[in-house]
Amino acid sequence: MTAARRTAAEALTPVDLVERMLELTAGLTAIVRRETGFLRDRARSEVAALQPEKIRIANDYAMDADAIRRRKDLIDRAPAERVSKLKSAMIELDRALAENGEALSAARSVSEGLIRMVANAMNERAAPTLGYGRDAAPATRRAGNPAAPASLTLDARI
Repeated sequence: MTAARRTAAEALTPVDLVERMLELTAGLTAIVRRETGFLRDRARSEVAALQPEKIRIANDYAMDADAIRRRKDLIDRAPAERVSKLKSAMIELDRALAENGEALSAARSVSEGLIRMVANAMNERAAPTLGYGRDAAPATRRAGNPAAPASLTLDARI
């Protein structure tokens, strides 16, 4: 499968560049919102499936945005209404990215918490019992076999 060759931003007319940026911004916003929904639903396989398309669109968006940042004249002759629409779309993308960042942070926090909880539970079961019990005898473990698997209940919501 060969990808179509991408036209450089500098080679497009101002109108065409703004239109391409509008399409990229809308596409990236839609993917980021879908990913945020999947993160909140804890649908990891769906998040993973979005990544190739998200990376492709994000790279194209970054290349065009960088070209415009370096050379403002690339879009200076585009209709003001279209440039204004692009600015609004970019603000909306920023909002979607902020929500996505919050969902990613929450997912990471939940994952780290689960790992800590499992590690603590395993350490607790494997740790020697210290101290003395009744009649100054060394304390004994109340649980059965310390090597037996621990049971955990998880309820993590993002």
